[in-house]
Amino acid sequence: MISTNNFYDEKEIKIITVYIEKYQFENILKILLWEWLQTSGMQNILLERPFIMHPSNKKENIKVAIIKRFIEILGKFILKQEDLTWGNYCRIMHEIPLGKRKGFHSPFRQMTRSFYLHALASDTITNSQVKSFISRNSNLLLTEEFKRVGDKQNYTPYINNCIRTNFPIDSSAEQIIQVEYVHNDGSVHLANFYLPTRSQFLLNTMKTFLDLLSKRKLNKVDNRMMVTLFEKSLGGQKVNRFEDFNEQTFKQQLLYFNSFVESNHVPVHVYSRQFLVKFYRYIDDIHLGENGLRLFDSFSFNRDLIIHKHYFTSIEKDYKIVNLNSLGTYPKSDKWFVVADANKHGTHVANSKNSLMNFELVHNIEFRNVLKDYIWKSDLSYINMFGNFCIMVDFLNEADTYYQQELQVLQLNNALSTDLKPFSSRFLIFYHAGLVSNKKYTGFTINHNIKAIRSFMKRIQQQYNIPDITIEQFVTIDVDDKGGTPIPLEDFKGIQKEFERKFNNENEIMLIILQLAIETKLRPGEIFALERDCILSIDDSRKFGTIEYYAKTSGRKKIKEVLVMEHIRLLQKAIKITQSLNEMAESSLKKYIFLCSHYRYKQQIIAAIHSFNKAFTTISRNLFEQGKIKFKYTPYNLRHTYIEKAWQMVEDGLVSTLEVGVITGNSAAVAAKHYRNRENTKRYVEALYGVSILDDELPGFIVASETVENLPPVQSGAGNCASESCVKIDTDEDSFYKCLTCKKFVTTVERNSIFEQRMKIYTNKKENSSSAAERNFYTGLIELYGSYLAEMYAIMEEEV
Repeated sequence: MISTNNFYDEKEIKIITVYIEKYQFENILKILLWEWLQTSGMQNILLERPFIMHPSNKKENIKVAIIKRFIEILGKFILKQEDLTWGNYCRIMHEIPLGKRKGFHSPFRQMTRSFYLHALASDTITNSQVKSFISRNSNLLLTEEFKRVGDKQNYTPYINNCIRTNFPIDSSAEQIIQVEYVHNDGSVHLANFYLPTRSQFLLNTMKTFLDLLSKRKLNKVDNRMMVTLFEKSLGGQKVNRFEDFNEQTFKQQLLYFNSFVESNHVPVHVYSRQFLVKFYRYIDDIHLGENGLRLFDSFSFNRDLIIHKHYFTSIEKDYKIVNLNSLGTYPKSDKWFVVADANKHGTHVANSKNSLMNFELVHNIEFRNVLKDYIWKSDLSYINMFGNFCIMVDFLNEADTYYQQELQVLQLNNALSTDLKPFSSRFLIFYHAGLVSNKKYTGFTINHNIKAIRSFMKRIQQQYNIPDITIEQFVTIDVDDKGGTPIPLEDFKGIQKEFERKFNNENEIMLIILQLAIETKLRPGEIFALERDCILSIDDSRKFGTIEYYAKTSGRKKIKEVLVMEHIRLLQKAIKITQSLNEMAESSLKKYIFLCSHYRYKQQIIAAIHSFNKAFTTISRNLFEQGKIKFKYTPYNLRHTYIEKAWQMVEDGLVSTLEVGVITGNSAAVAAKHYRNRENTKRYVEALYGVSILDDELPGFIVASETVENLPPVQSGAGNCASESCVKIDTDEDSFYKCLTCKKFVTTVERNSIFEQRMKIYTNKKENSSSAAERNFYTGLIELYGSYLAEMYAIMEEEV
């Protein structure tokens, strides 16, 4: 009688014995089975499940039923000791249904692992290769499966049998990469990933790469899919070293994965992209560490470019990567992925803006090529280029439609069309009327579009014989400049407090940016473009320092600026705390101070502008929705606040009128137009020049520039005379005053700089006057010029 340690009674032994004999097990397997059935390890698997040992139905022997079902499964795949392979272990695991955790099928996976491990320990197994296999790969013999009950996705058999499983069918143990992942409850589990390849290089590389991914998100179907299909996605390209990966392999793999996802209805499209990007960036880092050089460093393929959302679109929709250089002829492709060149984006790091331009949107092929040539040779900043492209697409399509309609009308009337040309004055009047009457556009948007179209028409003027007067008629509209939106003190305190709460312990760089934006004359873009060597010197008293930077108005040339020591120290601190980021940054970013990590790709260093703007906008929106601040502010409102504060100091007598331009970096015209409330313009001019502006109406008039083109200039170019002859010829009045006080005197807002210059000259002469009469004379002139200047500021629009 076979010993059973009292776990089985005689009836159970007889039933099990008969069932074993039912299958064609070799004697060694029969002996092994009975050995294993008597082990404490196997018996504990059943003992720890009360529903097996103590069934609710006393007449039902679930213990024997479980053992019989397990013998039945073994009988399908393992009849002799040589059948104890990884392949059969996987087949057994797929034979076991994915029942509920505490149901009938729950012990079978543990029983299978236990049986294999007993074979390793038992002297009954005589095949050394079987023992060697189990010894080397015992860690792969998991008892947990990836798939879950109730999964609503209808995955294909291949995905279920090879990807969404810890036991891929037809795999070899050498092709399994085992990883650790963290479950939702924090517990650590093991998972088997399948990479069908003979390349040990690829297996080792993928193993080290997977170890770097987030443990909580690692055991996802998208990651499994990418690993299993990785070599197949290469399309036959052999990879035995890092240098075998390149731009073409990336594109090949991306398109393969996209096709697989689409054809198999797998909802992991975005994640597959992330996996591929992370892998290529990983091997790029490895290559840099081993060789000191980036593996992917071309203009059309590098670690920065492949994280850009437009890069994927350019591959998937066949866009040509274009580096605008104005040399030679434009690319013939109708679909451009314009990649900003870090060496040409000008003074502002944010101008490195990539964009997709589909010239197929322009219906007329001739116009399409004209627009290509315009964009190719354009000197626009990258950040404005795409917006202008969209404006031109609409303009050119409307021009083509209008031109074709005119041709049809002429043909119906049997008239000659030789004199009919595109971009006629009729069309421009029609388009201008439609633009200015479009209720979807603000006045500023309308004027922006008009200026862009005027610039384009000047470029094609000779090609299409567009008269000057036709372009001049395409004029901007009057816009009520309401000034900026300064942030009240209480609102700013709320924003600052939230910034400190969010960034106090990490990413302190955001707090430094916030402080510099509100306390210095530097515009936000100028702050982000500060270079690491921008501090030129610190004075002997250590109260001030001099920096060098690109200003918005300096024409892509650096200027010098003096900052108080507090702000110099902030810059020094920023340089210090971003040093580690600088060491990791790409060459195009290494010169900048304000850097941070990408929110998704932590090893990717980016300019801090996007993170700061996102953080400021989010904080402002949340505080507004909570009723804690009055408006949803934008980062540029920090600039408005600084300007407002500086001019308030002038009005309160805390700084001189001569200092305010230096403090703000703006003229009174710009401050009044863009930052300050329009109704206070008069007060600003009074504060700036130290005079009282006349309350009476202006003697002369401020008119459109076209009005004065044929009028004789007077007052040394400050204006023109609208009379055929001088109406004040007999008036006894000083020549400095005579024309300015005449009702026939006209001038334009474009001449505000002349009036500003005269105000400065006369202010200086007044301060150096030797008599009261002379001083009064210049005071009167200042008040007169100031009245005109105040009115100009109030109605001023940007130069056409």
